[in-house]
Amino acid sequence: MRSVPSGSFTRLSSSSSLWAAWKECRRGKRRQPRIAAWDLDADTHICRLHRQLREGTFRPSPYRLKVVHDPKTRLVAAPALEDRVVQQALLAEIGPTYERGFIDHRYACCRGRGAHRAVLAFLGWLRRHPFRLSLDVRRYFPSVNHEILLHLFARRLRNGDRDTVELIQAFLTAGGEVYRTPLARQVLGLDEDPVPEGCGLPLGSYLSHWSGGLYLDGLDHFVKRELKVRGYLRYMDDLALFGEDARELEEHREAIREWLRQERKLELKDRRDQVLPSTQPATYIGFRISRAGVAPGPKMKRRLRQRLLAAGSTSPAHLARSLQSYRGLLLSL
Repeated sequence: MRSVPSGSFTRLSSSSSLWAAWKECRRGKRRQPRIAAWDLDADTHICRLHRQLREGTFRPSPYRLKVVHDPKTRLVAAPALEDRVVQQALLAEIGPTYERGFIDHRYACCRGRGAHRAVLAFLGWLRRHPFRLSLDVRRYFPSVNHEILLHLFARRLRNGDRDTVELIQAFLTAGGEVYRTPLARQVLGLDEDPVPEGCGLPLGSYLSHWSGGLYLDGLDHFVKRELKVRGYLRYMDDLALFGEDARELEEHREAIREWLRQERKLELKDRRDQVLPSTQPATYIGFRISRAGVAPGPKMKRRLRQRLLAAGSTSPAHLARSLQSYRGLLLSL
């Protein structure tokens, strides 16, 4: 198992790495007021971040919280720009080492993959096998255990990279505090079912999404190496299995349920765990997929209609850009 070369913290905290991370953060967003304002004095911000990291005084800032109904109610936690830059530099430094161990059938938060490739892979497996099984983890991001996740990071970080581990731990702790805010308790109903201490990744940050993919990497290897499921793919916590025997898929479901409970302290949603014939259309990450092809799912159609109406109420140019964007999204499939 390859490890991240020693000295990762020194490299990620260098001025050149932080500057490259900032350029990646601002890509495609330079017209946003907050990005433009930060960019005017970016060299000063980068020097301050470099000094804070090297002196050990850097601390993540509180997240900006926003409630989104899309249509499911979600709490989006936006990190400060300084935190985005540091997270980007961190992932640019250590991410490639971990990603070399990811299987080909994992599509979220990986370069060269993504939702469209996941949908096309789902379509391919659907056409090859008579049965399918879709699985979803219950309350995934709030349930991610920090101790387990930090152990997964530490496995490939050498002893000399203790500062990198401590930086990751600081971000995890700050992210977990999101689920203890009054807004999170109100919006997500956490008063009745609170998030345990030492758990929770906030939706909205680079490190959270990437870590959400890493957390279930062991499950990917379990499914492929021990269960030996040929037809398998995962997009974050949405899993899909395909096979020739419905009973065998049910056995795989129970094995996955037990693995998640024992290894990651997670539970599956019971409402989506039935084995179904592949001739029946499926909805996967927003798309309606059948053996005939791919089309927008009900939620995507509703979202498209709402956003086009909103774009049309602003200006014809905005509407034209939105139409072109959705046209490219649908034609790419």
